[in-house]
Amino acid sequence: MKCKLGAGIAAGMALGLLGAGTAAAAPAGYPGGHVAVAIPAGPASATSTESSTPEAVPGQEHAARTVTVSVRGTGVAVRAYEAANNCRNYPSSRCRLLGRVTNVKAQATCRKKGQKVTAAGATSVWWTFLDPKGAVHGGWVSNVYVHGGGVPKCA
Repeated sequence: MKCKLGAGIAAGMALGLLGAGTAAAAPAGYPGGHVAVAIPAGPASATSTESSTPEAVPGQEHAARTVTVSVRGTGVAVRAYEAANNCRNYPSSRCRLLGRVTNVKAQATCRKKGQKVTAAGATSVWWTFLDPKGAVHGGWVSNVYVHGGGVPKCA
């Protein structure tokens, strides 16, 4: 089973296969040279590369209320919320790329002013933070690509 971009996933679900595809390269118990990749059952954990204490993400004060938005476009960049390049306070194209999405619905927690982006016939200084608990990478997306209202400002 292979996971597709934007597909929902669950604990224990196989996401894809890794390996050379030859039995000679396979660890014992993995026929055909493939190793299954799955999300382990149980609570998820994450570690910060900057400290051992998990940091808050923007919009945490609105955590009980996320807003569904549409991210429209092909290969729309999702950018990191981190200290590097001042990405916590000023979302921009200098923030680390987490991934790309194409025409998806996502949960948004809040929006903040950042770098001006002009694309797809629109210009905006606003960026929306996608909820990391949703089906899409948690991170900043320029509002040039975000459609839907009611997203509160980040504190």
